[in-house]
Amino acid sequence: MARGRRTLQKLKLSALYSFALCAKGSTEDQSKIGTAGFSRVVYVNDPDRHEAEGSRYPRNEVSTTKYSLVTFLPKSLFEQFRRVANFYFLVSGALTLTKLAPYSAVSALLPLFFVITATMVKEGVEDWRRKQQDHELNNRIVKVHRGNGSFEETKWKYIKIGDVIKVEKDNFFPADLILLSSNYPDGICYVETMNLDGETNLKIKQALEVTLDLQEDASFGNLKPIIKCEDPNANLYSFVGIVEWKGMQHPLSPQQLLLRDSKLRNTDYIYGAVIFTGHDTKVMQNATEPPSKRSKIEKKMDKIIYVLMFCLLAIATLGSVFFSIWTKDDLKNGKPKRWYLRPDDSTVFYDPKRPALASFFHLLTALMLYNYFIPISLYISIEMVKILQALFINRDIEMYHEESDKPTHARTSNLNEELGQVDTILSDKTGTLTCNMMEFIKCSIAGTAYGQSVTEVEKAMALRKGVLLDDEIEPGGHKEKQIDESPHVKGFNLKDPRIMDGNWIHEPNKDVIRDFFRLLAICHTCIPEVDETDKVSYEAESPDEAAFVIAARELGFEFYKRAQTSIIIRERDPNQHVVDYQYRKYQLLNVLEFSSSRKRMSVIVKEPEGKILLFSKGADSVIFRRLAPAGRKFEEETKRHINEYSDSGLRTLVLACRVLDQEEYEKFAAKFNTAKISGSADRDEKIEEAADSIEQDLLLLGSTAVEDKLQKGVPECIDKLAHAGIKIWVLTGDKMETAINIGFACSLLRQGMTQIIITLEAPDIIALEKNGDKYSIAKASKQSVMDQIEDGIKQVPTSSQSSTESFALIIDGKSLTYALEDDVKFKFLDLAVNCASVICCRSSPKQKALVTRLVKRSNKVILAIGDGANDVGMLQEADIGVGISGVEGMQAVMASDIAIAQFRFLERLLLVHGHWCYRRISVMICYFFYKNVTFGVTIFLYEAFASFSGKPAYNDWFLSLYNVFFTSLPVIALGVFDQDVSSRLCLQYPELYQEGVQNVLFSWRRILGWMLNGVINAVLIFFFCTTALKDQAFRQDGQVAGLDALGAVMYTCVVWVVNCQMALSVNYFTIIQHIFIWGSIAVWYLFLLAYGAVDPKYSTTAYMVFIEQLAPSLSYWLVTLLVVLATLIPYFCYAAIQIRFFPMFHNKIQWKRYLGKAEDPEVARQLSSRQRSSSHPRMVGISVRRDGKAMEVTKGTDLEVQG
Repeated sequence: MARGRRTLQKLKLSALYSFALCAKGSTEDQSKIGTAGFSRVVYVNDPDRHEAEGSRYPRNEVSTTKYSLVTFLPKSLFEQFRRVANFYFLVSGALTLTKLAPYSAVSALLPLFFVITATMVKEGVEDWRRKQQDHELNNRIVKVHRGNGSFEETKWKYIKIGDVIKVEKDNFFPADLILLSSNYPDGICYVETMNLDGETNLKIKQALEVTLDLQEDASFGNLKPIIKCEDPNANLYSFVGIVEWKGMQHPLSPQQLLLRDSKLRNTDYIYGAVIFTGHDTKVMQNATEPPSKRSKIEKKMDKIIYVLMFCLLAIATLGSVFFSIWTKDDLKNGKPKRWYLRPDDSTVFYDPKRPALASFFHLLTALMLYNYFIPISLYISIEMVKILQALFINRDIEMYHEESDKPTHARTSNLNEELGQVDTILSDKTGTLTCNMMEFIKCSIAGTAYGQSVTEVEKAMALRKGVLLDDEIEPGGHKEKQIDESPHVKGFNLKDPRIMDGNWIHEPNKDVIRDFFRLLAICHTCIPEVDETDKVSYEAESPDEAAFVIAARELGFEFYKRAQTSIIIRERDPNQHVVDYQYRKYQLLNVLEFSSSRKRMSVIVKEPEGKILLFSKGADSVIFRRLAPAGRKFEEETKRHINEYSDSGLRTLVLACRVLDQEEYEKFAAKFNTAKISGSADRDEKIEEAADSIEQDLLLLGSTAVEDKLQKGVPECIDKLAHAGIKIWVLTGDKMETAINIGFACSLLRQGMTQIIITLEAPDIIALEKNGDKYSIAKASKQSVMDQIEDGIKQVPTSSQSSTESFALIIDGKSLTYALEDDVKFKFLDLAVNCASVICCRSSPKQKALVTRLVKRSNKVILAIGDGANDVGMLQEADIGVGISGVEGMQAVMASDIAIAQFRFLERLLLVHGHWCYRRISVMICYFFYKNVTFGVTIFLYEAFASFSGKPAYNDWFLSLYNVFFTSLPVIALGVFDQDVSSRLCLQYPELYQEGVQNVLFSWRRILGWMLNGVINAVLIFFFCTTALKDQAFRQDGQVAGLDALGAVMYTCVVWVVNCQMALSVNYFTIIQHIFIWGSIAVWYLFLLAYGAVDPKYSTTAYMVFIEQLAPSLSYWLVTLLVVLATLIPYFCYAAIQIRFFPMFHNKIQWKRYLGKAEDPEVARQLSSRQRSSSHPRMVGISVRRDGKAMEVTKGTDLEVQG
C-alpha cells in the first residue's frame, strides 16, 4: 500500500486531462460578489468574528421533526381539531356544561378527552423517533481546527461558519465546504455524491493552487483567508465566490465546493473551510418542510362527516319545528291541552308562550342528542388499527433483508390504506433499482459473441417461461455444462473458456482480440494502486471504467502503472503454461475525454515498437458512423450482438482503433495544442473540431456489455406492479444513456417500444448556447420543448383510444426545467400519463419534487421511492414516501413514511399489505357509519315518538359507552385481521389491486348503501320493539314496559344487530374476531348487571332493570331474537344476489378458492386476462417483453412458411 501511495504522490493528475479539469469561474459571475444574493463573507479559521460583526448564521444542527417541545401542544391540538368530527364534539361537549344538555357533561367529555389524548401520544411517539434519528446524525464526529494547528474531535452540530475541518476517507462532509487541500499534491479528492444526485460515479474536486501547500495540521495555525461567495441557495451544480489571501483574489468554482452528505472516497483526508451550515447547506435547501400527510380516505371521511352533520342539523331543525308547533298548541284559550306536562308551570325550555325561543333551545339540545350519528371513536379506532397494521408490516419476515439485517419499517401509520391505492410510482434509479455494481459480463469481438453468463433480466424472462437457465456453452450446437469453481471477482462475470486463461490465442481473429483487450487496459482515466503483494486495485471515476480495467486484468492484460506521460501494461503470455508477465510501456500522447455531447472517449498512445495508435470507445451511434470502409468487416454481426445485449438489459459500448502515421499525428497535435491555448470564445469548438478530425476512419474491434446490476427481484417486481395497473416513472440524476439502459434492464423499456425523447441537444440550441445570449437561449429552448411535447401528444393515443403500440417518454433535466413551467406543465402531464413508462434524466432534487407535485394534480395516489438525500423532496411531496434503508446515507429514510431494504419488497408491501389495509380501513369506516346511523336513527325515532321532548331513549352511560365497549372491538379486529384473499393469491392475481386504485370499496355508492342499511335496521328495531312492548303486559303484575325497559330492549337489539352484521361482513375469521364479536355482546349483559346494581343515584334508569324487568320476561328474549333475524335477512339476501350475479373480482377469486381452483395457473391466467383493462397492450414488464418477443418469433416463422 505504501508503494501505491508513493506512486500516487508522484503523479500529477492534471497532466492526464487534455480538456481542463477545473473550469475557471466566469468573470461576469465573479463581479456579482458583494451584490444582493452574493453577500456572504466567511472569515476562515476565525468563526467567532462573524457573531462579533453581527452576522447571525444558523447552527449546523438539522431537524426533520414535525414538532418541537414548544410547538407540540398547539400544533398537535390543531392537527386533532382540524378533523371536523373532533371539532364538533368539542363544541358539543362545551354545551353539555349548560342546562340544555340531555345527559351529563362527564359522560360526553370523558370519551373526547380519551380520544384526543391517545392520538396525541401516538403522534408524539412517532415524532420522537424522528428526533432520535436526527440526534444520531447531529452527533457524528469530525476533526475541527481549534488553534495552533491542533485539530479536535467535535460533534457535527457544534461546527460553525469559518471552521477549518479535516475529513478522513469514507466519511461524510458535515457541512458545505471549500476544499483547501488533500493528501494528494495536486489537491484533488474523489467525492461520491450518491446522496445528492444519485450517481455512484466518483467526482474529482480540486483545491486552488494557492492552498495546495496546506498539507499538514500545523499549516493552519496562522491561516486567515476571507471567502466571499453567494448566499445559500438550492442549486447543486453552480457556485460563485472568491478567496482573498495574501493580498490577492482567487476565483472559486463548483470544483472547490464539497457538499454536505457527499462522501470522501479514495482519498486519505482533505482540509476544508465551512461556508454553509445546517439548513443553509445546499442539500437542506433542496429539502422541504415535513408535510402533514393525510390519506385520501381520511379526507373523504371528513366529507362523509359533513354529510352526516348536515343530516343531523336537518333532523334537529325538523324536530325543533314540530316541537315549536306542539308546544305552542299546549295552551289553547288558556287551557292546557297536554295537562300532564303542566305547560302552565314550565320553564323557558318548554314555555308555550314563547315557542320560538323554546324551539331554539330545543335545537341546541337536539344537536347534542343526535351527535351519536357521528362516531367519536372512529378516529381513535382507526389510529389503533393503523398502528397494529404497521406492526404487522414491520414484522413481515417476507420483507426482511437478511444480508443487511434490515426489516421493513413503517415510520408513520397514517398512510397504510394509501398503499392499496397507488396509481403511479416515481422511482429513483441508483441505489433504488440498482445495487451500484457494474459487471463486465459479455462482449462481441470480431463478430463473435463471447460470454455465457446470464443477466438478471434473462433469468427473470426464463422464470416467466418456466425454463431453467444454466451457464452453458454451445460450441458446435451441443450443450456442455460448465462447472466454474473460480472465486467471483467483483466487476467481472465473463464466463467463456474460449478466451479465458489465454485461450484467445487459438481463436481465428486473435490479433483483433488482443487489440480489444489492450484498448480496455489503456483507454480510460483510472489510477492504479499497487499493494505490498504486487496486487493492483483501481481508483475510477465511474464503475464502468473500473469494470473495463478489471476485465482486461482478468483476461491477461493488466493495467499496472501510470505516469504523467506513460502507461505500463502487464501482459500474460498466453503460450506459457506457467504464469509469465511481459511489461509493455506505452507513451501516452493525448487523452480525449468522454462528454455527454461527444459520447466517446479516445486515447492516443505510442507502442514500444514505435507505432502510434488511437483507441476509441463510445456509443454505437457515434462510433459506427466513424468507421472506415475497410473497418466495417464485423459491423452487421456486432450490431446484432448489441441489440441482443440491449434486450438483455446490458449497457453497451463500441470499441474501435486506427493506426496513425507520424505526419498525420503531428498535424493533429499542432492543431489540438493551438486550440487548447487559444483564449478566444470558440476555444471549446476548436478543441472539439480537432478531436473530431482524428477520430475518423476507425477499425471496428467489437463491443462490450456491462450489467448495471439490478437489485434482486427488480424486473419481477416491476412486472407484477405493471400487471396490477401501476405506472412507473424513473426520476434520476444520471445521464440519458445510463437511464435508458436501466430502463431496458428492468423492462420499463423494450425493443419495439416507441421512444419519445425530449432533449435540448439540437444543433440550433447548441449554437445559441455558444453565443451566450441567455434570453435567446431560454426562449428558444422553451419553444423547442413545447414543440417536442406537442409532437409527442400527436403520436400518443389518449386513454380513451385503443392502440397496440406502446410509448415511452424520456426527457432530460434541461428540458424538464421548461416542461415544468406553468404554461407548459399540464401539456407535459397529458403526454406523460398516456405513456407506458416515463424516464426523467439529469433531474435535480427540486425537479424531482416538482414532477411529483405535478403528477399529484391527477388526483391519484402517488408513491415515491428513493435512497439518497437528493430524493428527500420527492419523498415528502408524494402521497407516500418510501425510503431504501439498505444503502449508505439515512436522509431518504429519515424523510420517508415507510423504509424498506430492497425495491422488490414494494411488491408485497403494495399488493398484499396495501390491498389488505385499503380493504380493511374501507370496510371498517363504512361499518362505523352504519352502526352509528343505526344507533342515531333509533334515538331520532324515539324523539319523534315522544313529541321531540329532548328526552333520550337510553341511559346516559348507555349512550357514552356504545362506541367504546359494545361495538368498537369487533371493528378493530376486522381492521387488523380480515383478509378477502390470502397473501399468496394477492400476488398470484395482481389485478385485484385495481379495486383499491379505482376505490370501488369506498365509493359514495357503497358508503350511502351502508348508511341506508343502518336506517332500515334502525326503523325495524324501533317499530318491532315499540309494537311488541307498547300495549302488552311486560311485568308479572301486568304492567306495561316503561321507558327504562323499552330503552334497554332497543339497546340490546342494536348491540346484537350491529355485531351480527359485523360477523356477516368478515371474510376471514380468527379466534380473536370470535372473542371480540360475541364478547362485546356478553360485555353488554355484564355491564347491564353491574351498572344496574349501582346506587340509583348514579345508575338512574338502569337500576336493576335487567334483573327485575328484562331477564324474567320471555318477551324480552323473543323480541331480541326476532328483531335480529328480521333486520339481518335483507342484507343477507342482498349479499347473496350480489356475489352470485354481480361479483367483484375478489368474489370471483373466493369462489375459485372454494372450488379448489384458485391456484391453478391456467385458471389464474384466464381470470386475470378477463379482468385486465383494455390499456394492457401499453403495459410494461418482463411478461410484455416476453410476449412481444414471442410475437416476433411467430411472425418470422409465419413469413418463412409463406415464403
